[in-house]
Amino acid sequence: MSDSHREDRCVDLHLHTNHSDGSDSPARVVERAADLGLAAIAITDHDTVSGVAEGAEVAERLGIELLPGVEISSKLGEGEVHILGLGVVPGPGPLMDALARQTEGRRSRAERMVARLNELGVPVERKNVEARTADGVVGRMHVALEIMAIGCAETVQEAFDKYIKAGRPAYVPKDVIAIAEAVELIHSAKGLAFVAHPGLGNLHQRLDRLLEYPFDGIEVYHSRHTPGHLKQFEDIVRSRGLLATGGSDCHGTVKGERSLMGSVRVPYEVYERMKAALAG
Repeated sequence: MSDSHREDRCVDLHLHTNHSDGSDSPARVVERAADLGLAAIAITDHDTVSGVAEGAEVAERLGIELLPGVEISSKLGEGEVHILGLGVVPGPGPLMDALARQTEGRRSRAERMVARLNELGVPVERKNVEARTADGVVGRMHVALEIMAIGCAETVQEAFDKYIKAGRPAYVPKDVIAIAEAVELIHSAKGLAFVAHPGLGNLHQRLDRLLEYPFDGIEVYHSRHTPGHLKQFEDIVRSRGLLATGGSDCHGTVKGERSLMGSVRVPYEVYERMKAALAG
């Protein structure tokens, strides 16, 4: 492959499917990536890798490289931190055991939210919430969609704002994995651990503290990163000898918004460096 052709190729290493809080099946996510001409993608559902096998099958048929991934929720002080595990090997082991526990925790959390909604006179049914998942993990997005479906909110965002975001009457906090444990679990599955979207909130101001943990890199490219964020994170990666990753963080059109896939140009060389690190 010529250098010029390689420079034209782009990847998206942060994509969600309906196995967590995305709108599209893994197969459809891969098909859309092919339509956009992406060379490689990563499926990074929240706390599950259950959509990877379906996506990988379609990716092989369509000639797209697919990296198995997962996005794990953690905490730094009172703030939430998301950790991307890229290149993880799905299969028996500590990571899969931990994700199974997280899946059960999410199911329990959804049950408690449904119970609180019922107490508030919002007749959401648990079975209908769970039916919105694709054998993956149930989350607040599924609850919000059901609130909207029964006419108690006009949009997903309104459902969050009225009932289930932090501080609202049906909100239930989720159980999270400690940062050190999450990174260790990813490494145990032969993957690479990245700080996800550090430009969101005030996370970029706490990166020095976060990078005291053995992360392999940070998500430099993201649909909500500003040019200032991009420069800051590129400088950090360069000065610390870390890997970069990036992606759109596309969830499809689940919130009634346009799809973000293809909105972030992540150079193929980012993926090449990651593959080399995984191989090493």
